[in-house]
Amino acid sequence: MNLGKNSAASVTSNNFPTGNSRSRKELLIWIVPALAVLIAIGLAVQAVLMRGPEITIQFPTAEGLEVNKTKIKYKDVEIGMATSIALSDDQRSVKVTVAMAKQAESLLVKDSRFWIVRPRIGAGGISGLSTMLSGAFISIDPGSSHEPYHNFIGLDTPPLIVSGMSGRQFLLTADDLGSLDIGAPVYYRRIPVGRVVGYAMHPDGKAVSVRIFVDAPFDRFVTTASRFWHASGIDVSLDSEGVKMDIQSLVSLAVGGVAFTNSSDAKDVAMEEALAESEFPLFNDRTDALKVPDTLVQKFVLIFDESVRGLTVGSPVDFRGLPAGEVSRIDLDVRSAGADVTMAVEISLYPDRLASRQRDQSAQTQSSSSLRQIIDSMVVNGLRAQLRTANLLTGQRYVALDFFPKAKATQMNWAQTIPQLPTQAGSLDSLQDQLQSVVEAMHKTLEHTDKLVVNIDKNVIPELSATLIDARSTLNQAERVLASDSPTQLQLRDTLREVGRAATAVRDLADLLERHPQALITGRK
Repeated sequence: MNLGKNSAASVTSNNFPTGNSRSRKELLIWIVPALAVLIAIGLAVQAVLMRGPEITIQFPTAEGLEVNKTKIKYKDVEIGMATSIALSDDQRSVKVTVAMAKQAESLLVKDSRFWIVRPRIGAGGISGLSTMLSGAFISIDPGSSHEPYHNFIGLDTPPLIVSGMSGRQFLLTADDLGSLDIGAPVYYRRIPVGRVVGYAMHPDGKAVSVRIFVDAPFDRFVTTASRFWHASGIDVSLDSEGVKMDIQSLVSLAVGGVAFTNSSDAKDVAMEEALAESEFPLFNDRTDALKVPDTLVQKFVLIFDESVRGLTVGSPVDFRGLPAGEVSRIDLDVRSAGADVTMAVEISLYPDRLASRQRDQSAQTQSSSSLRQIIDSMVVNGLRAQLRTANLLTGQRYVALDFFPKAKATQMNWAQTIPQLPTQAGSLDSLQDQLQSVVEAMHKTLEHTDKLVVNIDKNVIPELSATLIDARSTLNQAERVLASDSPTQLQLRDTLREVGRAATAVRDLADLLERHPQALITGRK
């Protein structure tokens, strides 16, 4: 009996679950959904924690942008996605809403810049070719501000300078922009070392500022003695060695460029590296850039009694082939109520180029102390200013300073505000005067010739006509006498025949006497 009871109890315990086992199984069934919910909650929390701020960027156009496809990249790392694209409130631009990653939150400051990367062709070359396959994306250049910001205005074009680029910016001042454009290259010894990043006009409108960026390590070559000039186009010069043509590159020929070098004349100046944002003048060409700067300028006025056609402001003042200055102004000089009108030409003379330079004395000190003595001595010895022709084809003229020993003696008057330098009549005008004199002399000669012809017609021709008539009559008579059928001619021919026969008889007699001389005594046998 006990065995049976034990067996029944055993069967009952093996085939029918108890209350504890049922509750355990039910708990296991609910664990899986609970874990799934926990995982979902964890992922949601993680997504919320990883989700960054939402920003808006305004662009002129949405070309190449797509919702949930256009990415935001920084250093080729995806840090956001465009979630919506819509027109701005004023309908002049598009507003792109971007969901940024949490890790990019520190990049969203007030001076951060955004632009669309797409294929572009500009002065700096071709960029964004990789987006032809992957599509356009938005790039960011983080700013240095610490103020968070979420509403940005996108750039129309990619910036030429982004954070992290090594180099320095410099400012160039020029009279005009020339053919320069943003992205134009900057050359040093014909090697591209930077680019033009911007330009602006001065507030007074008299000059243009050009901002350039020189990459490291080439920026260390920009010193306090650097000279910059336009490297655009072709520089052609003609000198004693022939024709020279200088061009930086085909790129500079097409889009312009800037070149610089360090002045070789600044040997006594410390070649220190120029500080960032230093200002330099931008010259028109290399020749102007490498000229020695003239620190001392002396104004003179020249009075000419001749035409100054072909002479312009900026025309050179030449002293025996040495550039000594330039023309700075041309005016009328009216004297005694218009009775005498002359031309007043103002020139800027650089004494440093005329004064002899001593080793122990600077040019400026010497020029300022002895300029008047030098000019006075030259004027006494015949120094005069003269207009000369520089080019026969174009008619361009220049002012030449030279010595004329036969010039009228004069002296300088330094009491005038602008001293007057004596002048000499131009060689071209002198030649014209000589030609005019020759023409006048020829005119007088022709007048005398006309009078002589008239006198001949009145006095000589009548007498000569009578003489000619008499001569004609005499000739007619002679012609009648000499005619072949005239009696005179017949008688002359008979006479000539008789003379011929007589000559024959004399010749026969001479032959006889030569053979028989005794015939004179004995006679002819």
